[in-house]
Amino acid sequence: MIRCGGCGREIEIAGIDVGTRFLCARCLHLEIAGQEPRRVLGHRMFLAVAVVLLALVFAAGFLLCSLYMIGAGKLAWFLALAALMLCAVAGASSALVRRRNLALLLGSLYLPLGVWALAWRLAPGADWELSRATGYGGLLLLAAGAVSLYLYRRDARRLPRL
Repeated sequence: MIRCGGCGREIEIAGIDVGTRFLCARCLHLEIAGQEPRRVLGHRMFLAVAVVLLALVFAAGFLLCSLYMIGAGKLAWFLALAALMLCAVAGASSALVRRRNLALLLGSLYLPLGVWALAWRLAPGADWELSRATGYGGLLLLAAGAVSLYLYRRDARRLPRL
């Protein structure tokens, strides 16, 4: 028996080979069967750390949106950027509540953050010398989110659920 790192459910792994990867049937958290020591981060700490980090991402993004509003004074762009940031964090939070799979969490956070970074680069009045790097960062976030969602879908289809 092992304890799921995502939801804390006890999983019976009798008859499973050592090193076999599988998903928790309840939360789709990726597990590995074996006698190796368990992770220090339990399911409650995983959830607490993820919530704190999502709150920090939202606070930093909303602070940037507020600074843009103060500096540029464009209310429509402020609302668009703030709404994109809220959608990014809300989407990742809902993925975290439903499924505690790290690949799904990263994909559901990185895709909207990539769109937010590209919108931030296009915002009028945000003329600063690193705007091209922000655009490339947005494209990198989009690519990382797409790869992460691909890995989640691949694992969800191929790996057994216990």
